[in-house]
Amino acid sequence: MKKIEHEGIVDQISDKAIRVKIMSMSACASCHAKGACTVADMEEKEVEVPLAGNYKVGQRVMVTGSTAQGLQAAWWAYILPILLLLLTLFVSFSLTGNEALAGLLALVVLVPYFGLIKLSEKFMKKTFQFTINSINEEVL
Repeated sequence: MKKIEHEGIVDQISDKAIRVKIMSMSACASCHAKGACTVADMEEKEVEVPLAGNYKVGQRVMVTGSTAQGLQAAWWAYILPILLLLLTLFVSFSLTGNEALAGLLALVVLVPYFGLIKLSEKFMKKTFQFTINSINEEVL
């Protein structure tokens, strides 16, 4: 099974989980010419991992997930909403003949979709499980 790994820092530890901050960056963010370009971006994200092991706040760790989880996340966050938007657009235009109304309905249908995604947070947390491993700091 292939893995996706990101380095992060332990931010918070509770009774059941560890919250890790990871720095998500586009390929442009590491480019030497990023100062002259407006496309470079870096974003800090938080990942919750079930408590396992002995970790301390501020410790560097490696967060690991499977590539299958990445594909499933892309399905829920990008592919399914686009398909829903396009289906609503074509069906509503064929029924009404009004482009503006069809476009508006296609956008409005995404509101309950992402609302349902937010409400299914418990299911998503079970589906997208991550593990962490400590990073051994090398002494020079």
